[in-house]
Amino acid sequence: MTRCPKCNTSVDEILESGFVGCEKCYEIPEIRDAVKKMYKGKKHKETL
Repeated sequence: MTRCPKCNTSVDEILESGFVGCEKCYEIPEIRDAVKKMYKGKKHKETL
């Protein structure tokens, strides 16, 4: 089971809850891939 080296949150916990434990969690390949699939290239836009 892959865990974040900084906060020790597991990939399973992140995928189940939808919440990451810290900024380092986004460096885990499985999480990075999941985020790419969720947003499918969409970018956040600033609204005025």
